Amino acid sequence: MKTFFKIILLTSLFFACKTEKKSPEQTPEKEVVAIKMTPKLIHEINGLTHCESVVYDKKRNVYYASLIGNREQGDGSIAKVGADGKLIDSIFIKGLNDPKGIAITADKLYVSDVTVLVEADLNSGKVIKTHTTEGTQFLNDVSIAKDGTIYISDTRKSSIFALTTDGTFSEWLQSEALEHPNGLLNVGNDMYVAAWGNVVGEGDTRKQSGNFLKLNMKTKEITKVSKDTLGNLDGVQIYDENSFLISAWNTGKIMKISTEGEVEDIVTVGRSVGDILYEPSTKVLGLPMNIQSQLLLYEFQKAEK
Repeated sequence: MKTFFKIILLTSLFFACKTEKKSPEQTPEKEVVAIKMTPKLIHEINGLTHCESVVYDKKRNVYYASLIGNREQGDGSIAKVGADGKLIDSIFIKGLNDPKGIAITADKLYVSDVTVLVEADLNSGKVIKTHTTEGTQFLNDVSIAKDGTIYISDTRKSSIFALTTDGTFSEWLQSEALEHPNGLLNVGNDMYVAAWGNVVGEGDTRKQSGNFLKLNMKTKEITKVSKDTLGNLDGVQIYDENSFLISAWNTGKIMKISTEGEVEDIVTVGRSVGDILYEPSTKVLGLPMNIQSQLLLYEFQKAEK
């Protein structure tokens, strides 16, 4: 009888062991640590008379900067600067008046020059032609869409003009809701606008401060990205898939703003920072300084602990 009970007990233990499930070993989750990047000054290029805008040419590995000059007829130019921060030619494209926003495509450079859009050859530095139409007042930034259309902000008129691929130059949109657009950046079906701002209030309460805006290129609907006015905005560049870099002329601030409108101050330089550049491949931030007549080149680097 005892032997029988021993057999039953051993059998039960055997099946219990067979059916027992072992808990899988838990692998501790790795902690995700965000790497903070901060801009560090790497080059300071001086002697660029009232530098207003800067772009990077990947094909030639150089920067082009618009120089307003001393506001004398024909003393404005486009300067060429090497990737090493050395000035190559301060009058690479010459004979301009008050050049501001620049955009490049293939072997051409387009720059706004008061009431005209100048088209120049990047191989020779020669002006090919100028484009204008009735009603332009203060052409500013330039942005090129994927279909080849070139858009130019008119800050004074609170308008955007367009040059189509067939050579037609005309006013594309005029609206006070554009808040006197300064910087333009075309991204897919949207145009992002860094606005100089509408004048509000009177007397001592009078002020002019702009928002960061998004413009639907198909419907022309304008919405505010920023939750509050941010200053006299000038330049706008893509930082990453969720945010942009914008500059504020009067305060000298470079800010990162998310697509949801969250704002973070990145760096503050002197008053008059203009139409900025950010090149993701090199993490270089270019800051044209109008009053200081210089171009500052920063590189985003890992923050020191």
